[in-house]
Amino acid sequence: MNPKKKILIIYEFFYPAYKAGGVVQSLRNMVSLMHEDYDFYCITGGYDLNEALPLEGIELNCWNDMFINGEVKVKVWYDDKMNLSPIKWRKLILEAAPDCIYINGFMHIAFLLNPLWVIQFTIVKNIKTIIAPRGMLQEGAVAVKSQKKKWYLKLIQLVGLAKNIHWHITSPEEEAGIRKYFKLTPNQLSLVANIPQKPVDQIIPIAKEKGSLQLVYASIITTKKNLLYVLESLGNCTANIQLSIYGVIKEEAYWKECEQAINKLPNHIQANYKGSFKPDQMHTIVTYHDAMILMSSGENFSHAIFECLGAGRPIISSDYTSWNNLTQKYAGWNLPLNQPATIAKQLDALALMDNTEWQHYCVGAHTLALEYLASQQYVDNYKNLFG
Repeated sequence: MNPKKKILIIYEFFYPAYKAGGVVQSLRNMVSLMHEDYDFYCITGGYDLNEALPLEGIELNCWNDMFINGEVKVKVWYDDKMNLSPIKWRKLILEAAPDCIYINGFMHIAFLLNPLWVIQFTIVKNIKTIIAPRGMLQEGAVAVKSQKKKWYLKLIQLVGLAKNIHWHITSPEEEAGIRKYFKLTPNQLSLVANIPQKPVDQIIPIAKEKGSLQLVYASIITTKKNLLYVLESLGNCTANIQLSIYGVIKEEAYWKECEQAINKLPNHIQANYKGSFKPDQMHTIVTYHDAMILMSSGENFSHAIFECLGAGRPIISSDYTSWNNLTQKYAGWNLPLNQPATIAKQLDALALMDNTEWQHYCVGAHTLALEYLASQQYVDNYKNLFG
């Protein structure tokens, strides 16, 4: 029997971290599915998002044997991130001796630029390298803090750090963003979907009240996710609407703007911050509400949206995700960015829906999630990606 190929995952966060959002969940699900075909290694940070203390149950600056779901083994280097220099990256990559390097994310010096420099200009340059930008090169995502990101991208282009790289996209919408900044052949691009959490077997019914709307926002709180835009739009609504806000506050200054917007809301609009949550709590959180609202300016997949659908609740989102044409599928509504009056008008209309009509959208949401999952061939697609 031939030994299994080694895949080295590179990302700033990894299990048991969970606060950084969908990428961590995607990687965990992928490793769980593909561990019989590959040996997985990972180089990551030793801290969860916005946490000062290291993750529980790990040792910093050494290789750890970690077990996902109690049985799937991964060799993980949890770094203290004090000095992830190219020299250190070269040492760690040689220790892992991978057949394939799988870099996730894009806008990070320590976890993208430094390993790419090692890959392109040192002894490890012949190892197959894949970058999964995870939506960070989509138009809406690059537009956030755009000047800084454009200089960053220009540096990568000038130095040639993306030369001969294979790209992993998880939705067709990602391809345009990559091609805008990098020249690549069709053979350098693979469309392979994220592996999400399984939808619920049975929808927990919701008794929606005509004239009101119970909404939930469940995602990281950053500029890109546009919570402030949602709050400003709610200020123009006439219906009784409640918004529960769940998620890690990644950008404190942005959250302060959100708090100011919350304080300005009229009495018939209520918005409350409920704190962070773990991924396995998503279905439960969503089922207590009529719908989720997530007006993100860029998503390559969005586990939050899929899990909302999978829980049998419609989603209100922008058209900067891979989940479009929602109304035609009775699964939700795609609404424009930068048009708060339009958002408010639609939310008021949704509040007026009665429970009977609302159930059609709950069933449609769940059906869309099931159909998506049934259409995927994850094992074969990831084998083709990694080789």
